[in-house]
Amino acid sequence: MAPLGVAAADEARFCMTPWSAAAHFENWGDSGIVVTSPLAETASTDVDMGGGGAMAQSVDGHDNSLPACKVEPRDHKAQRRLAQNREAARKSRMRKKAYIVELENSRSKLSHLEQELQRARQQGMFIASGRSGDHGCSTGGALAFDLEYARWLDEHQHHMNDLRVALSAQIGDDDLGVLVDGAMLHYDQMFRLKGVATRTDVFHVLSGMWMSPAERFFMWLGGFRSSELLKVLARHVEPLTEQQLVGICGLQQSLQQAEDALSQGMEALQQALGDTLAAAATPCAADSVTNYMGQMAVAMSKLATVENFLRQADLLRQQTLKQVRRILTTRQAARALLVISDYFSRLRALSSLWLTRPTD
Repeated sequence: MAPLGVAAADEARFCMTPWSAAAHFENWGDSGIVVTSPLAETASTDVDMGGGGAMAQSVDGHDNSLPACKVEPRDHKAQRRLAQNREAARKSRMRKKAYIVELENSRSKLSHLEQELQRARQQGMFIASGRSGDHGCSTGGALAFDLEYARWLDEHQHHMNDLRVALSAQIGDDDLGVLVDGAMLHYDQMFRLKGVATRTDVFHVLSGMWMSPAERFFMWLGGFRSSELLKVLARHVEPLTEQQLVGICGLQQSLQQAEDALSQGMEALQQALGDTLAAAATPCAADSVTNYMGQMAVAMSKLATVENFLRQADLLRQQTLKQVRRILTTRQAARALLVISDYFSRLRALSSLWLTRPTD
């Protein structure tokens, strides 16, 4: 028989308190050690964390239940840290995605600005190629109009691209009509810009220095000739009904008459202005300075009439687009706008090829 002290020690060693058993069980679970004893093959261990951590063990058909043990606070802290880490990782991924989207948007804006800058440089090259003398010193309003027109032209290309895609996709007439009306309103914006520029520097608009050289070759009173543009449309917008043909022919005749009247008025103005300046240059007596200033005042008043001619020409162009919109169907009007845009795009492309041609 073992001594009393040894027996007490053995009893204390094998008879652990529930808290001590729970701690040992927890340490086994964390250590990752696999038990391979024969008892492990016949024993089953269930841990119910949701039921307060009760642990039941069955060995050889006998159930020995241990009291419920509480999970230590450090386990809750670990779970909370894991949840916080997962949330931080999720937010980091979201920030990364947002950064990528912002980077793509910035890249798109940069590309847009580079294209606009390139157009402005080309526009400046067109302006510089046609100026001489004091006319090269343009006013601030003229330069502002050149930049505004370049920006308008870039937006116009976006409208035309939308129309082209819509026609290819065969969308409904209602949706297509919205795009057509948007393009028409954008043309109205261009005419407003020209009106402001005409009041600022009428000769800049009249000379067409804000356009490409090939466009200036076909220019009439600061813009395109409506009757010629209508001929281009009639060849590409088909088929036309009999009523539409009658409307196009009637509009063609009206445009030709209005353009002839404006051209004759402009020629008469040039003749009158030339006569006024010639009379002012004639030597006179001692009051030559007074006569000279009087003649210059008359010439200035005649120059103010040039603004009226340009405004009437732009009004004729604007009304032509609106009349074409009323005569044609929605799809025909969309194709007509694309035909007009492609026509002027070819003129600008021809100008670029001409300016960059080898001169040797």
